Amino acid sequence: MSPEAKLPFLPIGSPLHGSAEELIEKVLSAWPHLAERFEVSPEEAVSGEPLAFVLLLTGGTEHKLLEFAGKRKGPLVVVSHPAQNSLPAALEAVAALRERGVKCELLHLGDREALERLEVLSRAAALARELKGKRVGIIGEPSPWLVASVPDLEVLRERLGLEFVEIPIERVGISDGGELPPGERVEPGEGELRMGAGVHASLKGIISSEGLDAFTIACFGILPRKMTACWALARLADEGIPAGCEGDIASLLALMISQLLTGRPGFLANPADIDPKRERMILAHCTVPLSLVDSYRLRSHFESGLGLAVEGRLEKGPYTLVRFGGKHLEKGFFVEGSVLPEEVGREDLCRTQVVFKASKGALRKILREPLGNHHVLISGHHRSVLQAFHDLFLAEA
Repeated sequence: MSPEAKLPFLPIGSPLHGSAEELIEKVLSAWPHLAERFEVSPEEAVSGEPLAFVLLLTGGTEHKLLEFAGKRKGPLVVVSHPAQNSLPAALEAVAALRERGVKCELLHLGDREALERLEVLSRAAALARELKGKRVGIIGEPSPWLVASVPDLEVLRERLGLEFVEIPIERVGISDGGELPPGERVEPGEGELRMGAGVHASLKGIISSEGLDAFTIACFGILPRKMTACWALARLADEGIPAGCEGDIASLLALMISQLLTGRPGFLANPADIDPKRERMILAHCTVPLSLVDSYRLRSHFESGLGLAVEGRLEKGPYTLVRFGGKHLEKGFFVEGSVLPEEVGREDLCRTQVVFKASKGALRKILREPLGNHHVLISGHHRSVLQAFHDLFLAEA
């Protein structure tokens, strides 16, 4: 997301308090961060945003705010300031909006933490804005073992504005023109390299013809044809296309957010082992974006022993562990921690294996309140933005 992009906000004032332009200038002068991050915009522009920001300039604006909120769907952020009875109006109006079931957050500029929270909310808003209209491919039927990872697509269309395109798995094949995968090999031979390159080329063709921004593939559905998608998914993620495994839409959303939030792909994996007392988890999967690893080797797919997979050593450093869950993705799990520079080296797990150390008490929640299998590591610490995004757009009111 571009840090320079400004978000629109709507100022609402009462004519009893004088010129709206003068009041706006006073507020923006007192809190210049508002002018850096937001721009005064007409009602139509603000109403069309996933998250609407409204600045109450004066008192006597309660009905105007309720009228504006009634014309649109989606959450609001109401900003008040310490003059012209702005805060009293905001308190009254926000209480009324919440009684009507509208998701609404009040930020008062007299609160020293307001600007920090405003930055978090503006980043969550920018994330929702960029997700809106994205075309998401679902290639094949979700794997049958994903009994908790197939959300209601209609809800995601309504809440996030995503467009879903269902594509038969039979369209995936081995196309010509793909670049042979470089790197040290363990099991794969020349035939597996050509297969990996061909599947990559085939998926690129589907992405182009369908105009996809992201996709998930039921990759086990191509195993009977002795094909694997592990290498192709790694390469496509590096090319800026969030690419998920096994038809898992819940984890694909986290991969899309990673790309938009950081400009880098996420790492989707199985939590293979958890030691809550030591706050350590082993995550493993047979594909990993090469841009996230310090080194890698080409391996066979773990479960089948076929095809081409990736064994990579993930960069150490700070990460956020992410999982969306529930039929409407109304549940969320966001934990900050770090990837440790440890090699696991187990042959009884998927090829890329990562040791993640989380904050105290976080990992036990996965065992007590599981949301499903796949989790995604996003480079950097982003818990506050992810939590705000989830609370505003996916959590139940």
